[in-house]
Amino acid sequence: MRPRALALAPLILALTGGTAGAPARPGAAEVRIPFTDVTGKPDTLVLSGFLRDGQPVAPPAVAVRRLAEGVTEISAASPALADWELRIAERGAVYGFGERFNAVDQSHQVLVNASRDRPGPKGTGTYVPMPFFMALRGYGAWLDTYSEATFDLGVTDHDAFVVRFRDRRLRLLVFEGPRLPTILERFTGIVGRPQLPPYWAFAPWKSRNWHPDTAAVYEDIDRYRRLGLPASVLVIDSPWETNYNTFRFNRLQFADPEAMVRRIHDAGFKLCLWLTAFVNETTWTPSEPELVGKIPQTAASNYEEARRAGFFLTTDSGDVYQSSWWKGRGGLVDFTNPAAVDWWKGQVRQAIRFGADAFKPDGGEGGFIGDARFADGSDAAVMRTRYAVLYNRAVRSLIEGDLHGDGVMFSRSGSVGSHDLPFIWAGDNESNFGPNGLPSVVRAGLNAGLSGIALWANDLGGYIKAARTPGDDVLFVRWTEFSALSPIMEVHSGINLGPWDFGDQALDIFRRYSRLHMSLFPYRYAAAQEAARTGLPLMRALVLFHPLDPAARGADDEYYFGPDLLVAPVVTPGTQRAVHLPEGEWVDYWSGAAVAGPRDTVVDAPLNRIPLWVRAGAIIPRIPEDVMTLVPRTGAGTPPVPTLDDRRVYDVYPGPARSLEDFEGRRVAVAPDGSRTALTVHGAPARVTVVWRFRHPGHATLDGRPLDVHEEGEGASVTFAHSGESHLLWW
Repeated sequence: MRPRALALAPLILALTGGTAGAPARPGAAEVRIPFTDVTGKPDTLVLSGFLRDGQPVAPPAVAVRRLAEGVTEISAASPALADWELRIAERGAVYGFGERFNAVDQSHQVLVNASRDRPGPKGTGTYVPMPFFMALRGYGAWLDTYSEATFDLGVTDHDAFVVRFRDRRLRLLVFEGPRLPTILERFTGIVGRPQLPPYWAFAPWKSRNWHPDTAAVYEDIDRYRRLGLPASVLVIDSPWETNYNTFRFNRLQFADPEAMVRRIHDAGFKLCLWLTAFVNETTWTPSEPELVGKIPQTAASNYEEARRAGFFLTTDSGDVYQSSWWKGRGGLVDFTNPAAVDWWKGQVRQAIRFGADAFKPDGGEGGFIGDARFADGSDAAVMRTRYAVLYNRAVRSLIEGDLHGDGVMFSRSGSVGSHDLPFIWAGDNESNFGPNGLPSVVRAGLNAGLSGIALWANDLGGYIKAARTPGDDVLFVRWTEFSALSPIMEVHSGINLGPWDFGDQALDIFRRYSRLHMSLFPYRYAAAQEAARTGLPLMRALVLFHPLDPAARGADDEYYFGPDLLVAPVVTPGTQRAVHLPEGEWVDYWSGAAVAGPRDTVVDAPLNRIPLWVRAGAIIPRIPEDVMTLVPRTGAGTPPVPTLDDRRVYDVYPGPARSLEDFEGRRVAVAPDGSRTALTVHGAPARVTVVWRFRHPGHATLDGRPLDVHEEGEGASVTFAHSGESHLLWW
C-alpha cells in the first residue's frame, strides 16, 4: 500500500526553458523542490528535460505530491513500455547506487542499474544495484524501477545528471535531509529495513568452496573447537546435492548425511546450505577432482517435472529458456509463477527437513537472463534485476514459515526489496591487495551501507585464489582484522584454505580477532537493532556524519563501526597507513592515547594491529571471550561448547559522561558523582563485569558495599551480580 498523499508543500510545476544544461524543450515539464541544504541554507532541486519515447512530457502529465514529511513523489504514466529520460540539476558529490567497488563518491561516473557477476575487477559494477543516491547538498532520490537504467552523473553534462531507463512509468521519490542519516531513514522507511536475524547468525562463519567428503566437514568443526576459534555457522557450499538443484544430499559425497548433520549441530553449529535457482538439464564435469563420477552429468532428477509443469522461464516459442552457468546448463525457476514458487519451495523443504538452518542463495544476477519470457508477462529488461529480489523472497518465506524465523539468508545479489533480507555478501573477489581484492571490498561495504544495506559481509581472505602465494599470510591477517570489525566474519576460500593454513602467527592473530568479533556481539547486535529502526548501517562511511569535512567526504577505506568505534583497515602489505580522524575526541584502542579530531596523521600498524579508535567516554558492551558459539545449548554436544550465558561486560573508556541501552534493554549510564564517578545499571539480571580501559581506580563500591578491584594490565575491573538496579561508584 502506498502512503497517503499529504498536503502539497510549496512545490512548483512549470514549463521549462532549458534548465539544468538541457536545450529548451517547449512544452516540457519542470519540477522544483525547495529543501534546506547541508549548511542550513535554502536550496532548490530542479528536475527537467522529461522525455517519453523522445517526446517532451507536458506539465499536466507529471504528477507531484507529498507522500510523507520530507518525501515527494514525481510520477508520469505510459500506456506501454516507454523510453524515459529526465535531468537533475546537480554537479556535486553523490553517494549510494548499491554495493559498488570503485569509490564512495560516485559523481562523474556512468552507472548502470544492473546486477552482474564480473569475474575480474568490478569497478562500477555491482551484484546489488540500487537506483538511489544521496547528494552532498542534502537530498536523496530513488528512481522506482528495476529497469537497467543508466545514470550519467555529470559526464556528458557537467551541470546535470541525465537518467535514462525503459519502463511502463516514471516514478521518482525525493527525500529531504539535510542530514544524510535522515535521508537514509526516509528512504529505508519506504523500501524496507533489515529484519533482525537470530543471535547465532552474528557469530563467525566457516565455509569452503567445496567439502569433498564428510571428513572435510568434521575437520572444519573439530578444528574450530579444538583451536578455540569461535563460530556458530558452518556453510556447505556447492556441491552437496545429487545434482543441481535437487536439494537431496549426495551420499556418494557424504556417506551418512544424517549423522553428519547431527554432529554439526552437536558441535554448536548451525548448518547453511548453498543453492541457486537453476535446475540443470546438463551438468558439467566437476572441477573438483574428488567429485568426478559422483555427480550425474545428465538432467537433475526434478528437471523433467518442472519442465512439464511450465515452472521455468521460457523462450518466445514456449520452450525452456536454457542458461549456462558455472555448474552446467539448465532452466531458471520462474518466480513470477505462483505454482512454480510453491513447487520450488517444496524442493528446498527437503533440505530443511534434513536439518538446514540457513541458505546461501547464489547466481541470481540478471546476467543469466537474456530475452526470457516470464509467466506474468513482465519484460525481461525490467525483470533481470528484479529476479534476484523474487528469488530471495521465496527463500525468506521458508525461513519465516518452516524455520519459524530461526534462520537466515546469505545472498549474493538483490536490489530494492532486498533491504529487509539479511545478509548480502560481496561476491567473488580476488585474494590480493589489488583492484578486485581487499581495498575494493572495503569500498563495496561502505557503498552498501550508503544505499541502505545495513547487514553486509564478504569472503574473508578473498574467494578467487588458484594457489598459495608469497605474502598471502599477510593478506589473510589484514582481511581478518577488517572482517572482525564488520557485521559478519566468514572464512571462505576458492581453494578451501582455513585459518590454520597460513602459519602459526596468522592463526594466533585470527584467533585473537575472531574472539574480539564474537565478544563484540552485544555491540554489533545493538547496532543491528538501530539499523532495523532507522536504516543506519553497521559500517558507516565518514561522510554520513561529516559532510562538511573534505577528507571525510572522500574517505573510502575507513569507517565508523557502530556508534563508537572508528576503524581504519590496512589494505596494503605495509605496516603504516594514513588516517583521517574526524571531529571529536578519540581514544586509541591499543594505547589509550587521547586524540582530538579533525586530524590527518600517519599511524604505525604492525601486522597484529588494525588502527582502531574508540569515542571518548564510550561504553562498549561485550560478552566474555571464552564464548565459542551463540547457538543455544540444547543438552546435546560432547564436549559441551561454551555458549551465550548471563555474563555481560561493559568496557568504560576515559571521557565525558555517556549512557546506552544494550541489546537486551538494559540502561547503563556513567556520570560524575561529586569527587567520584558512578555507573548505574537498570534492567534485566546479569553477572556484570565493568572494565575500566586505561584507568586504575583505587576503590569501588556497589550499592554502598566495597568491591574488590582487579588490575588488568592497561586497566582494571569489578564483577558483581546485577538485578533490577545497581549503583557502582569508584574513585
